[in-house]
Amino acid sequence: MKTKFKGILTLLLALVAQVAFAQQTVTGTVSDADGPVGGATVSIKGSNTFASTNFDGEYSIQANPEDVLVFSYVGYDAKEETVGNRTVIDVTLSSALEEVVVQAYRTSSTKRSNIAANVITAKQIQDRPNASAIQRLQGQVPGLIIQTASGQPGANSTIQLRGVSSINGNTEPLIIIDGIPVDEDAFRTINPLDIESQTVLKDAAATAIYGNRGANGVIIIKTKGGAYNQELQVSYTGQTRITELIDTEYDLFNSRDYLRLENERGIGLGATLTDAEINAYAVNTDWSDTFYRTGFSQLHNLSLRSGGKNLNQFTSVNYTYEEGSLQASDLQRFTVRNNLNVKSDNDRFNLATSLQVGYSKNNSQSEPETRNNAIYFNSIYNSNFGLPYFDPNNYDTRIEEWVGSLQARLSPYVTLDNILFNGNREDEMKIIAGANSSYKISDNWTARYNIGVDYRQQTFLRYADPNSALARVRASFIGPGEVEGFQTESFFNDFRFNSTASIGYKKTFGANEDGSNGHTILANGYVEYVKAHFKSFGFSQTGLDPRTFSPGNDGGAFIGDNEDNDEFVPTVNSGKGSTGLFSYFAEFDYDYADKYGFGATIRRDASSRFSGDNKWGTFWSVAGRWNISEEAFMKDVNWVNSLKLRASYGSVGNDRIASTYYGALNNTRTLFTTGLSYADNQTFVRSQLGNADLRWESVNTANLGIDYELFNRRLRGTLDIYNRKTTDLFSPRSVSTLVIASGTQQANIGDLVNRGIELGARFDLIIPKSNKGFDLDIFANVSYNENEVTSIDAPDGIIDNGSSVIQEGAQLNEYFVVPYLGVNPANGNLLFLDANGNPTEAPTLDDRRLTGTDTVPDFQGGFGFEMNYNNFFFETQFSFMTGLQRFDFNQRDYYDINNLGQTQLSSDLTRSWTPTNRVTDMPSLAATNIATGPLSDRFLIDSDFLRVRFMQLGYNFDETALDKIFLDSARIYVNAENLVTWTKWLGSDPESTRLSEYNRYPTPRIFSVGIDLQF
Repeated sequence: MKTKFKGILTLLLALVAQVAFAQQTVTGTVSDADGPVGGATVSIKGSNTFASTNFDGEYSIQANPEDVLVFSYVGYDAKEETVGNRTVIDVTLSSALEEVVVQAYRTSSTKRSNIAANVITAKQIQDRPNASAIQRLQGQVPGLIIQTASGQPGANSTIQLRGVSSINGNTEPLIIIDGIPVDEDAFRTINPLDIESQTVLKDAAATAIYGNRGANGVIIIKTKGGAYNQELQVSYTGQTRITELIDTEYDLFNSRDYLRLENERGIGLGATLTDAEINAYAVNTDWSDTFYRTGFSQLHNLSLRSGGKNLNQFTSVNYTYEEGSLQASDLQRFTVRNNLNVKSDNDRFNLATSLQVGYSKNNSQSEPETRNNAIYFNSIYNSNFGLPYFDPNNYDTRIEEWVGSLQARLSPYVTLDNILFNGNREDEMKIIAGANSSYKISDNWTARYNIGVDYRQQTFLRYADPNSALARVRASFIGPGEVEGFQTESFFNDFRFNSTASIGYKKTFGANEDGSNGHTILANGYVEYVKAHFKSFGFSQTGLDPRTFSPGNDGGAFIGDNEDNDEFVPTVNSGKGSTGLFSYFAEFDYDYADKYGFGATIRRDASSRFSGDNKWGTFWSVAGRWNISEEAFMKDVNWVNSLKLRASYGSVGNDRIASTYYGALNNTRTLFTTGLSYADNQTFVRSQLGNADLRWESVNTANLGIDYELFNRRLRGTLDIYNRKTTDLFSPRSVSTLVIASGTQQANIGDLVNRGIELGARFDLIIPKSNKGFDLDIFANVSYNENEVTSIDAPDGIIDNGSSVIQEGAQLNEYFVVPYLGVNPANGNLLFLDANGNPTEAPTLDDRRLTGTDTVPDFQGGFGFEMNYNNFFFETQFSFMTGLQRFDFNQRDYYDINNLGQTQLSSDLTRSWTPTNRVTDMPSLAATNIATGPLSDRFLIDSDFLRVRFMQLGYNFDETALDKIFLDSARIYVNAENLVTWTKWLGSDPESTRLSEYNRYPTPRIFSVGIDLQF
């Protein structure tokens, strides 16, 4: 018996030894075309054994020679490798982001795609310190212009794709997140670290299927997800940021020189001081140091990915606090996201759900950028124009002086008081939820149903504490013993619902002799319903009790005799709006052997904004492609990996008569409201003159493009040429004020053309990336767009906006001003050029002429490089725009001697004309025509710029250093955004869509340090 047991034990030991010797450690690197893929799953097929790659794409797993390793990662095609006798297996995954193109309501392979599109991956935007997901795209997509008009944390950006296509209507792209259309102006409560990719659709072949919503292009955002058969992966990102003001380049007076100028002209404090007192004057204040600060911010992001056989998930939690460079401005954001994917065992049924819930609090000053003339509320104004000889440390004394005298020159102290006591806050809750389902009825037929909701709720609170200086002064106007202060609260919710059902057919037949596909046809039919509802409510209370007031409560008991003073009676307001669309549409696509293809779409939209026969609009596109590299004559051209020629033409609509989503909802109807008539009797008056003929604005686009990959894919990119014509432009049309008090009516009044060219390229200068040595990639994109109004139905063929016009043959909103010649050496007055080409000191409106410039760039783009050396990585991106001009009204006011004694001035005034200084660029301080300046181009300044948009230096920790702790991978990095800007513009920020610069919150410079950990 003992002998038998020993024999069995010997056999077992031999078997164990055989298995032990058969198993081996397999290591390697998982990469894609751009480098290592961190977080990829390496599994043994048919088992529960998993491993994950670190940030360098490295993995290690125990396997037998007969095992098959499966390499997978979300967004990539899985790849299988039999182990055999290999101990090192490196693989390169084909990224779905490169090999598969998001094409509206479906996807397509790169070879079979007919559309003009650009894809930005998570890797290209993930670590950027900017809080806005949209702003991170700036300079990365040819033809896409992103301009931010404010440095307020979370501020909205203006997005333009291939030029401005409308006068009065919406000009921004449709934005879709996981199949859900969302508000293009509401991104501050969306977590950028959730984003997997952003695909920008440009031509009619890509956008016509969206019908009325695709007129300005489409940006499709895909958020991150898990992968099937993926072990739990936990990732953490933490960042600390510093935000600071970018200094201006204006030459301003110091306090002593300012006092000397006051002394010379007998104005202000300087007129009361002796030369000795001026020379000894110690205070020299730069008020920007008072109203701006170094902002400290932080970000924490935790995400979890996992997946089993039939289910995978991605969950993230994010907290961001961003302190603005301007006092009393900040953004606090909390978001939670869950993406879930499930499928049946036979893969016929698939369901994907996505849910994001976000909440943000945004503190700003009391409308500083919309209250330019309300100097007491505007710290930006006082930062720029506060008198240098005032000391901010004398706040207590000076604020009481202002309460008793109301001198405007003391406004910096009032603004300081405003920051201390008063507030302006917006709270936002954002929910984006959706589900995409599909069922494969047969091998050729698939049914799909998508549903989505975009919900936003905002609460606004603005208040002036009854103890503030402004409140005390207002109370003194009412009477002794009265109190003041006010509080305004408003609320709105915005609910947008989207539902799409479709049925699709796809079949391949007639295989070629070499085994490749012959003919493939695809046809999809859709029905879509869109509905949106808006509701707002607000109140305003004046007269707050300082004993009980707290911001956001009922305002405190108001004090005063309401019968005698209506000011203390609360006011309320309420509003609502709704809009909707019903659409049915179809698409057809044909491919032959991955060489030739043809696609077509047609869509019918019914919009609630129009009536009668104009309610329905028909939009369509046709597109074709030729994969030249698949031809037999290209087989021996080894340096060409892929070369595709594509062309498209189509028509897309726009029903957004006004730029806002709920604007101009009922412009086909004549509406009435209550008002006053003869002898102040109440009656009904016409509030809107309807236009029953109002119809869709249409954009017809022709596009010719080339996609290429050369030299073993080391050089790859796109080239596109386009022509976009907008017909039936929306714009207010003048009507008699006897008909309606506003004197305008919405109408279709003209045509507009945008023509341009786009080029994007990326070159792997030094390869391979999969090794740990040195590699270097360079990338660049550039686009050119010209804009022309081809017809306009307006009095005299022109819409005159003062300093800009809309006129046939001109650019849209082209500057229309009097040329400035300089200073008349005879008397020091300003000289201008009249309509006859003669110098004049008294220009009129008739002397204005077109400049050929506007606020939209002609050329724009970006370039940079990515470099890796051992475990270090370095990246930089530059962005640029040319062909922009804007009025610098800050400079105008700095040059206005009439402001002496009230506001800061430019030291350039020391060059002013005098009888002994006749040849100069500065007019006489006694010039009689200074006020003529705004009619001219004197302060119309080039705002072209080249900017170091982003720079990053980081280090990936060695896997060997992490083996002894719980981390799979880790890296640290430092970032800089808006590091350096080269421009002629003297202000802090040359980037804006505004016609003029006047006390705007500038875009800041941001530095950050971060860490990424993977468990």
